[in-house]
Amino acid sequence: MVPTWKLGRLGMLALVLLSAQSAAFGQTLPLSYDQEQALRQPNGSEMFVDAVVARPLGLFAMAIGGVTYVLSLPFSLPSHSAGSAAKGLVVAPTQFTFKRPLGRFVSCDDQPDFCK
Repeated sequence: MVPTWKLGRLGMLALVLLSAQSAAFGQTLPLSYDQEQALRQPNGSEMFVDAVVARPLGLFAMAIGGVTYVLSLPFSLPSHSAGSAAKGLVVAPTQFTFKRPLGRFVSCDDQPDFCK
């Protein structure tokens, strides 16, 4: 008899992907926007954490967001919300990963001059 708490492989994969997506899209690094912190130069440890943790999570969020965007197209096209879905699922993780300067965890919407 198999215990009821065990998940199948597909269920475990879904659980891991949903957890990773919520972690990648969640606003965990800057809990609030701090103007003083945004204007100072990042130190070496912030750059290290950004390069080793945040950028790979951004790449993963881009991949999951792209797949989610394609899967949501049958629902977003009839409602004319494909553009906002693309911005939230694909463009935001892409800007987070490739447009931000290293060590700056301020979003491109808050400080567009950093994300040129």
